[in-house]
Amino acid sequence: MTSLSSALTSPTRPVTFSYPGLEPALRLARSQGGMITFRQAIEAGLTRGQLRRLVLSGQWDHPVRGAFVVLAVSAVPVPRRALASAPGPVASAADLATLPGSNPRPAAGPRSDLAGLAGGEGGSAAAEVWLLGLPSTVQALSARVRAALVGRPQAVACGVTAARLLGFPAAGLTAAGTVPSGVSASVAGFFGTAPCDAAEFGSPALGMSPFEAGPGANVDDARQVDDARQPVHLMLPARLTRAQPRGVRLHFTDLPPADRIVHSGIPLTSTARTLADLVLTAPNREVAVAIMDGALHSGVVTDLRAARLSAAGRRGYRRALPWWSLADRRAQSPLETRLRLLFADAGLAPPRPQWPVSDAAGQVVTQLDLAWPAQRVAVEAEGAMVGRPAGVVHGQRQRANLLAAMNWTVLRFGDLEVAWYPQRVVETVAQCLARATQVGLRAS
Repeated sequence: MTSLSSALTSPTRPVTFSYPGLEPALRLARSQGGMITFRQAIEAGLTRGQLRRLVLSGQWDHPVRGAFVVLAVSAVPVPRRALASAPGPVASAADLATLPGSNPRPAAGPRSDLAGLAGGEGGSAAAEVWLLGLPSTVQALSARVRAALVGRPQAVACGVTAARLLGFPAAGLTAAGTVPSGVSASVAGFFGTAPCDAAEFGSPALGMSPFEAGPGANVDDARQVDDARQPVHLMLPARLTRAQPRGVRLHFTDLPPADRIVHSGIPLTSTARTLADLVLTAPNREVAVAIMDGALHSGVVTDLRAARLSAAGRRGYRRALPWWSLADRRAQSPLETRLRLLFADAGLAPPRPQWPVSDAAGQVVTQLDLAWPAQRVAVEAEGAMVGRPAGVVHGQRQRANLLAAMNWTVLRFGDLEVAWYPQRVVETVAQCLARATQVGLRAS
């Protein structure tokens, strides 16, 4: 029989501790968006040792000095007979509600596992054990930002942090340097050096996020990942101290009032200012254009005029000046953007993004990422294949057969080919275009 202690202390199903000051601390954190300061926790009745235990158990996070982020909790009934033999105290707090906007979802596994500990006896004789539930990415980030803003009334969230709160696409932000938790450098390495080198030496990769890995990727689940290792970016007036505290990346400039907004109670840089900051600080043109493409495609911004005006006269503006005209809202991933720019640099005819393909009846049957319709040559940005359901793979085969029957030559390239062999990618497409042109001339 599985022991209660092992079931309740597993990494996926930890249990909150029954401390006298825990309930008032959780209520206070709930009212503050999932955040509580060290002083507030002490005043609620928790000790330093109890706070340390909460952090080490994974129930609380300590992203910045002097503040904690409290994860959401949810109740699961457990037989009292099993609780009686459990080592240590277990919280019973029926009057505690989950944190606002959290995503408490106790899986069927914990419920069935714990119920089985009673050997079929339980029924009404059940207590409530509060298990951790995972907040969404934005909710967890919001709590971390609120914690970082404690003691900094003049600060506003900026850069990648503001972009994530404003809803910028995750793929573009990953290209800007935010690599999600659990993603290897070999997968994330797209715009930088060869992915094998990045994986070997553990360097931070710049590249396509698996969040935009194609139709087989579980985008909703992937976006739930919030990497607590990423610092919170804050902007402060230039006259303030330059000290960089743990868990926070401070930037110093005098922000005009028009570039400051309040979003869900959190001060942020405006959407235009945030986009301008990301473009001006991008490591290269490909990353900058991918960020602009993602912002336009997602609808976070409708045009780039305000962002371009916000960037005028600032450091990096001259370097980024020719990049603004390269943005295209039809691009659906950073890899598409990289391929489009690669072909443009090689002098090939500009491809048509998201070209609709129609059958003999004039009905659109599919769309191609990049296409040269006159030559019937297309390029598809191939995302990660890991974890794709069999139905998705079957549908892709049918689509490929349909395009072949319609005399389309479809080339597929992934991030590894583009990163390692860009010249080979260009030569392959150029040869297909030249051959298609020659065949068309002979046929005419």
